[in-house]
Amino acid sequence: MSLTTPAHAAALFGLIGNTHIEIDGFGFFGNIELERSLEILEPQDEALQVFDEIYLEDALWILSGEIKRRGYLHPQITASISKDNQILWEGVWSEDEVQPEIPRSIEGDSVRFSIHSGILFYYDSIEIKGIPDEITQPTLTFFYPTNRLIVDSDDRYYTPGRFQGGLDSIIGSLRDLGYRRAKVTERNSIKDEATGAVNVTATIDPGPIVFVDTLTIEVESPGPLLIEETNEAGKTVMDTKQEGGFLLKDQKLEDQRFTPAWLLSEVQTIRKNYYTAGYPEVAIERDFEFLERSDERVVVQIKLIVAPGEQIHIADVKFEGTGKTNQALLERQANLKDGELLNRSEVERGRDKLSRLGIFRDIKVNYEDIGGGQWDVIYDASLKRQTAISLIAGVGSFDIVRGGFEIAQRNLWGLAHQSRLTAIQSFKATYADYTYTIPQVFGDDTDFFLSADYLRREEISFDRVEYGGTAGLQRYFSDINTTASAAYSYGLVDAKNTDFAVSPGPTRSLVSSVIFKANKNELDNPVFPTRGWQVFGTSEFAFTQLGGEVNFQRIEVGGAWHHPLDSQGLVLHTGLKHGVVTSVGSASENIPVPKRFFLGGENTVRGYRRDQASPVNSQGQEIGAVSYLLWQGELEQRLTELISVVGFVDAVGNAEQISEYPFNEVLVSVGVGISLRTVVGPLRFEYGHNVKKRTDDPNGTFQVALGFPF
Repeated sequence: MSLTTPAHAAALFGLIGNTHIEIDGFGFFGNIELERSLEILEPQDEALQVFDEIYLEDALWILSGEIKRRGYLHPQITASISKDNQILWEGVWSEDEVQPEIPRSIEGDSVRFSIHSGILFYYDSIEIKGIPDEITQPTLTFFYPTNRLIVDSDDRYYTPGRFQGGLDSIIGSLRDLGYRRAKVTERNSIKDEATGAVNVTATIDPGPIVFVDTLTIEVESPGPLLIEETNEAGKTVMDTKQEGGFLLKDQKLEDQRFTPAWLLSEVQTIRKNYYTAGYPEVAIERDFEFLERSDERVVVQIKLIVAPGEQIHIADVKFEGTGKTNQALLERQANLKDGELLNRSEVERGRDKLSRLGIFRDIKVNYEDIGGGQWDVIYDASLKRQTAISLIAGVGSFDIVRGGFEIAQRNLWGLAHQSRLTAIQSFKATYADYTYTIPQVFGDDTDFFLSADYLRREEISFDRVEYGGTAGLQRYFSDINTTASAAYSYGLVDAKNTDFAVSPGPTRSLVSSVIFKANKNELDNPVFPTRGWQVFGTSEFAFTQLGGEVNFQRIEVGGAWHHPLDSQGLVLHTGLKHGVVTSVGSASENIPVPKRFFLGGENTVRGYRRDQASPVNSQGQEIGAVSYLLWQGELEQRLTELISVVGFVDAVGNAEQISEYPFNEVLVSVGVGISLRTVVGPLRFEYGHNVKKRTDDPNGTFQVALGFPF
């Protein structure tokens, strides 16, 4: 394949899929993004091979829309369609017209689009009047991102839709505070067609704050009144009575602002209760009566009129588009029974459980009224491809370059079983893993897995070889957003090519252990975290009674916290990890060398190479720690959309023997670096300088890594 165009180069590396579509003129990554926008015109899971006038017209509309959405309001696109490398037609799209016209019934095997974006229109100034002090968010952030030190014209691009979206966000924020009548009274935009500079102004009339005086819920008779009383004593007054063919429920409220979120919560509570009672068509009409009290305060009396509709039972549960998937498995996941009341909430819960099988691209729910107060529930699914192959690539200071592949198979035997084969090779390591998973084994969020793995890696003091098998259960606890697992593992750990004068532990051992893991993640973004936290814990208990040769207990816990310090992209990242490995018997006889802790490298103490920040023996050989405490702090300043600079401190305390717990030696690195945002995570170039080190330790180390360090 020729790499003469960005499109073909990107296709080679798996960024895009169809080499018959070529786009140029909008930058390397811009061309890729534009080509991805055309995927909607292609059939699922296969590349389009034949292109006609309909495809060209649709593609030109999509491309021009995407380019305009980025602030280039007057683009031109030169398009051509070819067959056997001969151009059949070529034309120019400009201002929503194409010249010459595309011939009817034209067909080719490739298309090309050359982008001439034209002038970038950008916000030069923004002036919004009338925003009350309750809105503390800086005005500019409603219109473009300011979470970076350098905000250039590309970040401040202007489109009419973006301007309207910013105004809508301001109005939405005001209504969330109870300014129900907030509106834009004036707006204006002045464009300089020569430079692209746009000056916009607008005036906001927030109006008065609206408070809820009373909430009345009327239920049409005949029909049940299914309203939960959730009010706190002393703050509200509840009254239930029957009058004029309606069941009434009046609620007196105090200091309750009339916000969309509050009203939605009330309506959803009512709707949920009726769904539970088998009323899937419940309708809730809303009626508002505003009572003027002052220029700054208005009260509203809200009436919700509930029409329950007919009570419905389930006639049958059907599954469509599920291929050869086992019917009993689907029924167990949906967990709906013929003849029971139709609860829409339970139907949606069934769809969620079906989705978590991991074999469906999407699932729609349809209903069919068969009369007599009975409906069929129909899950209309679309299956994922049974086999998917992915390429793996990465860089790092230790591995230098690594690459590999992953083969995933889904819905094996029609039972939603899954298998995953991963193989990775680098300059320093070979890794392979095969995992077989049976999802939802108990009809809940518990998966059973079997795995076999192999690892060979050159460590700084020895060559690590590990292989074995694991069987266990993993469960996701949705109510606390936590994943936990318990497993039994049996395998060999081997430290080859060691030349320790006195080995700190066995170099080759069969290890039989039970392993427990838990992880809770509350990050705003798992790849580029700026806010939130996460905690994890891993414990391994090895016993000879389980079939191994050693006894030890290895525990590792840690967490990270991320918090923005201002609105211009300054973020504080902190991490803390602690590990300890102990043994009831002699450590030198029971704790294998590969099970000791070897810190150092691009993700721990960055002034050292991998494994180098661990205890050393009298010959200067790294022998690992039985206990460590690692603290990492990092300040990240985002410069542009893609570039950040960081300053960091990494400190570790190590203990060579458990009697020195938690540590008796401290190593500290400080450093700076540059981080580039990529689609798979930050690409980091960092230098760590060792301010507290041992005599023979390096002064510092340059690191290259892909991914966030902690």
